[in-house]
Amino acid sequence: MVIRSTSTFAGVSLAALMMVQNAALAQATDAAPAAAPAAEQAAPAATSEAAPATAAPAAGGANDPAAAAEALSPLIEDVQIVGPWSDGDVQGVWRTIMVQSPADETDYHFFVQQLEGSGTNLTLRSSTEIRELNQIEGAVVGYRADEPSETEPNSLSLFFDLLPSDGEIAETYELHFFPDQPYMFGPATN
Repeated sequence: MVIRSTSTFAGVSLAALMMVQNAALAQATDAAPAAAPAAEQAAPAATSEAAPATAAPAAGGANDPAAAAEALSPLIEDVQIVGPWSDGDVQGVWRTIMVQSPADETDYHFFVQQLEGSGTNLTLRSSTEIRELNQIEGAVVGYRADEPSETEPNSLSLFFDLLPSDGEIAETYELHFFPDQPYMFGPATN
């Protein structure tokens, strides 16, 4: 599948970018790059085997927002904070990442990450690749999140607009993500 980043993906808000930078800083250690997820934090459902590559942090240090931005891999095409989650007293945000394949510039991989904490104290709780997106012939032209439900406050629902390679009308697909459970992905039902 060819997933192409569009202007929809380029519109990452300043607040979301700051949260991502803060999350990257929270993940950093002296020996590890800022954006690399820890293997032991991977979700049980379809966890990515290939972590996105990262550049070395800039000279500004681990607490420098410019260093966090410069440490992001050039393969990362889109990063968005798509909503909050909570589970009892524990809370955080959902983050999505679109990464270009290093082997094929027309191939993209989509990840859903669960970040735990708040403000500048965020840590990566899980990272899951949604591999079904790569099996659809077409391009992601946009996606949006629903508000978490009151009955499942730690869940995530995303709706993707996909333009088939042989069509002119975008089709909608939905992703329902529940921590520690298999996610559900397929054509929208409504």
